[in-house]
Amino acid sequence: MSGRLVGLGTFATKGAADKALALALADQTRGGWVDPARGRVTLADYSSSWLDDRRLRPRTQELYEGLVRLHIVPALGELELGRLTPSIIRRWHSRMIDVEGVGVSTAAKAYRLLHAILATATVDELLARNPCVVKGAGTEHAPERPVISVSDVWAFADIVAPRYRTLVLMAAFLGLRRGELFGLTRSRIDLLHNTVTVVDQRQQLKDGTVFTGEPKTDAGRRTISIPVQLIPEIETHLAQFAQPGPDGVVFCGERGGPLRNHVWQAKWAKARAQMGMPELHFHDLRHVANTLTAASGASTKELMHRMGHASPEAALRYQHATRDRDAAIAAVLGTMIDRQPAPVVELRPGAQGAGEGSRDR
Repeated sequence: MSGRLVGLGTFATKGAADKALALALADQTRGGWVDPARGRVTLADYSSSWLDDRRLRPRTQELYEGLVRLHIVPALGELELGRLTPSIIRRWHSRMIDVEGVGVSTAAKAYRLLHAILATATVDELLARNPCVVKGAGTEHAPERPVISVSDVWAFADIVAPRYRTLVLMAAFLGLRRGELFGLTRSRIDLLHNTVTVVDQRQQLKDGTVFTGEPKTDAGRRTISIPVQLIPEIETHLAQFAQPGPDGVVFCGERGGPLRNHVWQAKWAKARAQMGMPELHFHDLRHVANTLTAASGASTKELMHRMGHASPEAALRYQHATRDRDAAIAAVLGTMIDRQPAPVVELRPGAQGAGEGSRDR
């Protein structure tokens, strides 16, 4: 093959060796043959170089490194790429969930990452095909999160300290993510035109490192309108709690510095305990905004814009019929029905009997 000898491995019988040779020749003819020697790099070594070659966002880098270190390398790292098979991948995925007790969501993330790593190995011609072919293994079925009422949102705003009141309201009624809110500066809020512009996200790694970067997708950069009912709340907050100057951070800690994740988490935990909703996540407030937006009659494209999503899948989940929305539709239908008077049917004396007589005839 290509003028040189290549070993295909050791086989128990001549028939098995002949079959392997025939398959290799067929793959070579189709252009799909890979020299087995090229796949002798271990998954641990290849995963490490794969991560080094990527220009990943810090949070994504942290997530991927954790998945490789905790779930991929311990079980599969010593195996050579060429020895990975669909059955080995299937057993690894099942063992994570059934034996090790890894959550289904985490297992799905680990599988998707391994699939991406081995897809690159296939492109690099280290593998003939990607062995990650376990149907549904990379799909996450996250439970539907609760959507609290508008009155509950205002109650939360009343419970938290005054400096965090507007943080709750903007999360619940504008649908901004935590990183978008923490990265917000004065210059991004236009009170003259009632808009807020998202251009940055402020994130914090597990080791406490804080960084500010652009949203993950172009759709994340957006300008959305603010309901007029929130303008007085925002004006008060900017006057009392935000850092000065156009680049001043809008949401600060009690000492005036940018708000840290653990500080806010402690405040939020106390508030939700007081409300009797200990399982409510701060991110769940974003679901309130998205549900209200969908119930307002916003189109999928409009909902995607306010959410900052590049694909319609998430937006479509919010466009389900709610009880309040369905009642509003019924009310509109009622007005339409009122405009169409019911036809009046006059029965002449004896008409019914005549009809019956005609049928008898």
